[in-house]
Amino acid sequence: MIGVLRSEIHRSLTVRSSWASLTGLALLSAAVGLLSEDFWSLFACLGTFGAAVLITAQHYQHRTAVLVFLGEPNRLRVLVAQCLVAALFGVVLAAASGVVVALQGETRQYWATLSAVPLTAVFGVANATVVRRPLWLLAGYAGWVLFVEGLLGKLEGPLPISGALMATSGDPRGLPILLAWTVPALAAAGWVIRRDLAGD
Repeated sequence: MIGVLRSEIHRSLTVRSSWASLTGLALLSAAVGLLSEDFWSLFACLGTFGAAVLITAQHYQHRTAVLVFLGEPNRLRVLVAQCLVAALFGVVLAAASGVVVALQGETRQYWATLSAVPLTAVFGVANATVVRRPLWLLAGYAGWVLFVEGLLGKLEGPLPISGALMATSGDPRGLPILLAWTVPALAAAGWVIRRDLAGD
């Protein structure tokens, strides 16, 4: 398990597209935080989700999943390691980019956002494990957030991204809503990760 964790962290920090995306996300979130703490929370959650999807799905896209599964045949351990690494990166990036928000006196929202980020990262990893194609997943969720959660649900319904945003504002319903979406997604990922890689 420790070896898989090290491998995931090393890969994420050494692949140029990964660290460039993570750095860009942190800088963009910090810049948005100067304008509004709510926008910072939105960028922190969506950015964490997107980063988790990219970090996880790259294994399938670049065929390195074969090597990972040869090194660690227990695929559930790989899934756990990917969730931990995505949550770690999400928290570190959100914490760093949110310093601006915290310095403006919005410490309550800062800590509430940091509490929602790990679960958002796990949700992203679970989705990427099931779909395995980052472009499809990110495009699908862009439409989902814009039309279903945004226009229809007004970002207040019992839906995953809405739950994350409710949690960032300190609404006690937010984390349970996000958890209610994450648990089945993680269960599906635990089942699907055993799928053969030949078709991907």
